[in-house]
Amino acid sequence: MEGEGQTSDRGNNHIPGDDTTKEVPPTSSKVPSDGILEESVSQMTTMLSNIIEHHGRENQRLASLEEDLAHAKLEKEKLKATIEALEKEKSEMNAKVALMEKKDL
Repeated sequence: MEGEGQTSDRGNNHIPGDDTTKEVPPTSSKVPSDGILEESVSQMTTMLSNIIEHHGRENQRLASLEEDLAHAKLEKEKLKATIEALEKEKSEMNAKVALMEKKDL
């Protein structure tokens, strides 16, 4: 038969004695133009830049929230100490009142 054992430029490239067959699609129609590649790179660069900016803003926000939390914890400790002092003072006043009531009896 005519063409038997020969390889064609399209489709199946078979080397005699080679058991592997590779399909090679035509590449000329699948390679994007430089303009399309540049536009894609530009879009990806912009997206990455936006992601980095957003990440930076989120990190700043997180740092601010952590600072607010630290202040709130400090304020909580101060309030707790104030409550304890007031409870102690209340207890002392109740003891004095009880003593005065005993003297009056």
